[in-house]
Amino acid sequence: MMSTTQRVAVVFAAQARRTGRIHMTRMMRHLELECRTREEAEEVADVVASLLPDPLRGRLGVVELLLNAIEHGNLEIGKALKCRLIRAQQFTDEVAARLEREPYRSRRVHVRVAIEYPDIEIEIRDEGPGFAWRHALASDIEVDECPNGRGISLVSQTCFPGLTYRDPGNVAIIKVTWPR
Repeated sequence: MMSTTQRVAVVFAAQARRTGRIHMTRMMRHLELECRTREEAEEVADVVASLLPDPLRGRLGVVELLLNAIEHGNLEIGKALKCRLIRAQQFTDEVAARLEREPYRSRRVHVRVAIEYPDIEIEIRDEGPGFAWRHALASDIEVDECPNGRGISLVSQTCFPGLTYRDPGNVAIIKVTWPR
Protein backbone atom coordinates (compact mmCIF):
# COMPACT_ATOMS: atom_id res chain seq x y z
CA MET A 1 0.00 0.00 0.00
CA MET A 2 1.27 3.48 -0.90
CA SER A 3 1.74 6.14 1.72
CA THR A 4 0.19 9.55 1.21
CA THR A 5 3.58 11.02 0.40
CA GLN A 6 4.19 8.34 -2.21
CA ARG A 7 0.78 9.03 -3.78
CA VAL A 8 1.52 12.76 -3.88
CA ALA A 9 4.87 12.07 -5.58
CA VAL A 10 3.18 9.83 -8.16
CA VAL A 11 0.53 12.48 -8.87
CA PHE A 12 3.22 15.17 -9.17
CA ALA A 13 5.24 13.03 -11.53
CA ALA A 14 2.22 12.25 -13.72
CA GLN A 15 1.17 15.92 -13.82
CA ALA A 16 4.73 17.00 -14.59
CA ARG A 17 4.91 14.55 -17.50
CA ARG A 18 1.66 15.96 -18.91
CA THR A 19 2.26 19.66 -18.39
CA GLY A 20 5.91 20.09 -17.44
CA ARG A 21 7.39 20.81 -14.01
CA ILE A 22 7.45 24.57 -14.54
CA HIS A 23 3.73 24.67 -15.39
CA MET A 24 2.91 22.63 -12.29
CA THR A 25 5.08 24.88 -10.11
CA ARG A 26 3.25 27.94 -11.45
CA MET A 27 -0.10 26.49 -10.30
CA MET A 28 0.93 25.52 -6.78
CA ARG A 29 1.17 28.04 -3.93
CA HIS A 30 2.25 26.02 -0.91
CA LEU A 31 2.76 22.51 0.34
CA GLU A 32 3.16 21.22 3.89
CA LEU A 33 4.64 17.84 4.79
CA GLU A 34 6.13 16.23 7.88
CA CYS A 35 8.34 13.30 8.72
CA ARG A 36 9.96 11.65 11.70
CA THR A 37 12.11 8.80 10.28
CA ARG A 38 14.81 8.39 7.64
CA GLU A 39 12.37 6.55 5.38
CA GLU A 40 9.77 9.30 5.63
CA ALA A 41 12.47 11.92 5.03
CA GLU A 42 13.41 10.20 1.76
CA GLU A 43 9.76 10.33 0.62
CA VAL A 44 9.37 13.99 1.60
CA ALA A 45 12.60 14.85 -0.23
CA ASP A 46 11.27 13.18 -3.39
CA VAL A 47 8.18 15.38 -3.33
CA VAL A 48 10.05 18.62 -2.56
CA ALA A 49 12.80 17.94 -5.12
CA SER A 50 10.19 17.42 -7.83
CA LEU A 51 9.36 21.14 -7.50
CA LEU A 52 12.94 22.36 -7.95
CA PRO A 53 14.79 23.32 -11.14
CA ASP A 54 17.57 20.81 -10.38
CA PRO A 55 15.75 17.90 -8.69
CA LEU A 56 18.84 15.72 -8.28
CA ARG A 57 20.91 18.34 -6.49
CA GLY A 58 17.83 19.58 -4.63
CA ARG A 59 16.99 16.09 -3.35
CA LEU A 60 20.53 15.60 -2.05
CA GLY A 61 20.36 18.86 -0.10
CA VAL A 62 16.83 18.35 1.20
CA VAL A 63 17.57 14.80 2.41
CA GLU A 64 20.66 15.99 4.25
CA LEU A 65 18.78 18.82 5.96
CA LEU A 66 15.86 16.55 6.88
CA LEU A 67 18.20 13.95 8.39
CA ASN A 68 20.01 16.70 10.33
CA ALA A 69 16.66 17.89 11.65
CA ILE A 70 15.68 14.36 12.70
CA GLU A 71 19.00 13.20 14.15
CA HIS A 72 20.48 16.38 15.62
CA GLY A 73 17.31 18.38 16.21
CA ASN A 74 14.47 16.08 17.23
CA LEU A 75 16.60 13.23 18.60
CA GLU A 76 19.23 15.59 20.08
CA ILE A 77 22.20 13.48 18.98
CA GLY A 78 25.14 15.90 18.94
CA LYS A 79 28.11 15.73 16.59
CA ALA A 80 30.50 14.14 19.13
CA LEU A 81 27.96 11.54 20.24
CA LYS A 82 27.13 10.67 16.63
CA CYS A 83 30.84 10.24 15.91
CA ARG A 84 31.24 7.84 18.86
CA LEU A 85 28.09 5.91 17.93
CA ILE A 86 29.14 5.55 14.28
CA ARG A 87 32.59 4.31 15.29
CA ALA A 88 31.03 1.79 17.68
CA GLN A 89 28.53 0.78 14.97
CA GLN A 90 25.67 1.71 17.29
CA PHE A 91 24.26 4.78 15.57
CA THR A 92 21.32 3.06 13.85
CA ASP A 93 20.35 1.32 17.10
CA GLU A 94 20.49 4.60 19.05
CA VAL A 95 18.30 6.36 16.47
CA ALA A 96 15.75 3.53 16.62
CA ALA A 97 15.74 3.58 20.44
CA ARG A 98 15.23 7.34 20.64
CA LEU A 99 12.43 7.23 18.07
CA GLU A 100 10.54 4.94 20.48
CA ARG A 101 10.87 6.96 23.69
CA GLU A 102 9.71 10.34 24.86
CA PRO A 103 10.28 13.16 24.41
CA TYR A 104 11.61 12.18 20.99
CA ARG A 105 8.81 9.84 19.87
CA SER A 106 6.23 12.59 19.40
CA ARG A 107 8.53 15.03 17.57
CA ARG A 108 8.16 15.69 13.85
CA VAL A 109 10.09 17.60 11.22
CA HIS A 110 7.79 20.06 9.47
CA VAL A 111 8.40 21.06 5.87
CA ARG A 112 6.65 24.00 4.29
CA VAL A 113 7.18 24.89 0.65
CA ALA A 114 5.96 28.34 -0.42
CA ILE A 115 5.85 28.98 -4.16
CA GLU A 116 5.53 32.32 -5.86
CA TYR A 117 6.87 31.38 -9.25
CA PRO A 118 9.75 31.67 -10.08
CA ASP A 119 10.71 31.78 -6.39
CA ILE A 120 10.45 28.82 -4.04
CA GLU A 121 11.12 28.97 -0.31
CA ILE A 122 11.50 25.75 1.66
CA GLU A 123 11.32 25.83 5.45
CA ILE A 124 12.47 22.76 7.38
CA ARG A 125 11.62 23.02 11.09
CA ASP A 126 12.46 20.49 13.78
CA GLU A 127 11.20 20.43 17.36
CA GLY A 128 14.64 20.36 18.95
CA PRO A 129 16.50 23.11 20.83
CA GLY A 130 18.47 24.47 17.85
CA PHE A 131 22.23 24.80 17.35
CA ALA A 132 25.04 27.26 16.54
CA TRP A 133 24.10 27.47 12.87
CA ARG A 134 26.23 30.51 11.98
CA HIS A 135 29.38 28.56 12.83
CA ALA A 136 28.21 25.54 10.81
CA LEU A 137 27.47 27.67 7.74
CA ALA A 138 30.78 29.53 8.00
CA SER A 139 32.95 26.42 8.30
CA ASP A 140 34.76 24.85 5.40
CA ILE A 141 34.30 21.26 4.43
CA GLU A 142 37.15 19.89 6.47
CA VAL A 143 38.29 16.34 6.88
CA ASP A 144 38.71 15.48 10.52
CA GLU A 145 38.76 12.32 12.58
CA CYS A 146 34.96 12.03 12.64
CA PRO A 147 33.02 10.59 9.70
CA ASN A 148 30.21 13.11 10.28
CA GLY A 149 29.82 16.85 10.74
CA ARG A 150 30.13 18.25 7.23
CA GLY A 151 26.54 18.04 5.98
CA ILE A 152 25.50 21.68 6.37
CA SER A 153 28.73 22.92 4.75
CA LEU A 154 28.25 20.50 1.86
CA VAL A 155 24.62 21.53 1.37
CA SER A 156 25.35 25.26 1.49
CA GLN A 157 28.33 24.97 -0.87
CA THR A 158 26.91 22.52 -3.40
CA CYS A 159 23.12 22.45 -3.28
CA PHE A 160 21.70 25.63 -1.74
CA PRO A 161 24.15 28.55 -1.58
CA GLY A 162 21.50 30.75 0.07
CA LEU A 163 20.88 28.31 2.93
CA THR A 164 20.24 30.09 6.21
CA TYR A 165 18.61 29.38 9.56
CA ARG A 166 16.22 31.14 11.87
CA ASP A 167 17.26 31.43 15.51
CA PRO A 168 17.62 29.40 17.67
CA GLY A 169 18.73 27.16 14.78
CA ASN A 170 15.86 24.71 14.44
CA VAL A 171 14.49 26.19 11.19
CA ALA A 172 16.44 25.87 7.93
CA ILE A 173 15.44 28.24 5.12
CA ILE A 174 16.22 27.42 1.49
CA LYS A 175 15.49 29.86 -1.32
CA VAL A 176 15.56 28.70 -4.93
CA THR A 177 14.65 30.57 -8.10
CA TRP A 178 13.68 28.90 -11.37
CA PRO A 179 15.70 30.32 -14.26
CA ARG A 180 13.66 32.50 -16.61
